[in-house]
Amino acid sequence: MPGRKKNNDTGPLPFETLLNNFRKKKDYSELPGIDIPMWPDDVVFQDDLGDERYYNDIFIEQRRDQPSGFRFFIKILFFMHNLCFSIILYGFISGKIHGFGDFWFFLLVPAMAWIFLGFEVLGARLGAVRFNRKTQMVYVGDIGGVVSLPWKLVKPFFNFGVHGGDLRFFFPQPETLFKNDGTEVKYEYYNAKEPFMLNGNIDWRDTGIDGSLLRLEFYRRYMEQGLDAVQPDPEKVDPNTVRPPSQAQQSHPDQGVMLYYVLDPLARLGGLLAGGPLIDWFLRRQAAKFKWPDEIERLCSPDADLSGIDTTPVKPGKNLFYRCFGLGGIVLVNAKAQRVG
Repeated sequence: MPGRKKNNDTGPLPFETLLNNFRKKKDYSELPGIDIPMWPDDVVFQDDLGDERYYNDIFIEQRRDQPSGFRFFIKILFFMHNLCFSIILYGFISGKIHGFGDFWFFLLVPAMAWIFLGFEVLGARLGAVRFNRKTQMVYVGDIGGVVSLPWKLVKPFFNFGVHGGDLRFFFPQPETLFKNDGTEVKYEYYNAKEPFMLNGNIDWRDTGIDGSLLRLEFYRRYMEQGLDAVQPDPEKVDPNTVRPPSQAQQSHPDQGVMLYYVLDPLARLGGLLAGGPLIDWFLRRQAAKFKWPDEIERLCSPDADLSGIDTTPVKPGKNLFYRCFGLGGIVLVNAKAQRVG
């Protein structure tokens, strides 16, 4: 979701100027545009897209009711939260704690747990993101409504980070906000020095440069060709690794004895002691409170009247591709896999 930093300027700077601000940053790197495809032999998708509520030939939706990597951090905090309160309770019962000064330190972690849970609740209530290939628009739930972003204007970037880095989509700042009551108002800019940003990852495997480029190609192919173009290839993918997209890391026996049979069960036990199922249930309830406005639902319906909307997808050329060679970087190649430039 976009960062919300209120800005009192009259409007944003030109889009290219905003992009140049990020091109100069050391923790961002621009990726190939959506008019350049990945080399076909390098494409490997592993997503089970069988849930038609979120993955169909009209739109793909980034779900907000699924556990995220941030959710795992919250559960760690609530594990410490419960441990701290157990220590405090034991101290009172045993008579080893006599006043506030004896246990104030143990209240810091519980306070942090609730603060971060509040951030997760806010993210869940803001709603999801829909990539509509019929209208060639991206719909983003925001505070008070939804904004529409033209897919053809997107600029993909890679954000380096301690988590391995992830995919970011930059768009020009939208002009209007479509409110939940059906009215349209002027969109309030929150930072004139930044474009409108979306996180592109929807699965825990979308980290690092390789995962980010595969997810970029996933969106590019879907918006151009539809759902069939992003299905797993049985000749390239082990069926056991094909799972519904989820930002929560999923375990598999191939990860090894220590991770799968020792660490993963311990993590599950810790999640139970932290009240993980209750946290997940509560956040699913919060996510369910978000409803797409009727107009967005109409545009995402099979019989939508799209007259007056430019529905032409971005078509890449047939003689220019990109490949990623790890530390060797991203290289442009022609149709014969020969390096260009």
